[in-house]
Amino acid sequence: MNLTVIKLGGSLMRSTELSYWLKNIESVSLRSNVVIVPGGGEFADLVRNMQKERQFDDYVAHQMALLAMCQYGYLLNGMNKKLRIIEDMALFPSYLGKNLPLLWIPMSLINNDSDIPANWDFTSDSISLWLATKLCATRLVLVKSKVLNKTTTRNHIKNGDLDKGFQELSSSYSGEILFFEKKQYEQFHEFNFND
Repeated sequence: MNLTVIKLGGSLMRSTELSYWLKNIESVSLRSNVVIVPGGGEFADLVRNMQKERQFDDYVAHQMALLAMCQYGYLLNGMNKKLRIIEDMALFPSYLGKNLPLLWIPMSLINNDSDIPANWDFTSDSISLWLATKLCATRLVLVKSKVLNKTTTRNHIKNGDLDKGFQELSSSYSGEILFFEKKQYEQFHEFNFND
C-alpha cells in the first residue's frame, strides 16, 4: 500500500506556512495514505537548554524530547482537527486507506517500545525515518525551514541539517527520501504520491 511519512519540522511552529502545509497534507490524504510525524521545535530546544543547566543524562533528555514531539503534535491537531491522532502503532493498519490525514504521537517510544538510542544523535528526523521503515512507507518527506540541496544524506548530516543517527538508520530504509523547504507547500501538493 502506498504510504508517505511526513516529518513536519518544529522550526515551522511559528511560521505562516504551517497552516498551508496542514491544509495541503489534508488534501493529499484524500488520494494517498499520509502519516505526519511532528518535530520537537521550541519544546525540544527548551529540553536541550535545561539539560545543560541541570546536567541530567541523555536518557532523561530523550524522554523529554519525545514529549516535546507530542506537544507539537497536539499543537498541529489544535490547528487542524481533521488530523487523526494515532498513539499506538498497532492501530495504523485499521486507519490506512480511509482518506484520513494521520498524526503520530510517539507515546509508545516514551514507554521504551523501540530500539532507538536515547541520545541527541537520534532526534525527530531519525524517529521519522525509523517510523517510515517500520511502516514500509513508500517515501519519507522531511519539511524543513531551510532549503536542502540535492547532496547526499551524509552531507546533510555534516552540515547539521539532519541528525547523526539518520545515516545509520537510512541503510535499513528502502523507500524514497524527499526534502521540502517550508515555502514549497504548493510543490508538495502537486507531487504525484500515487507513484
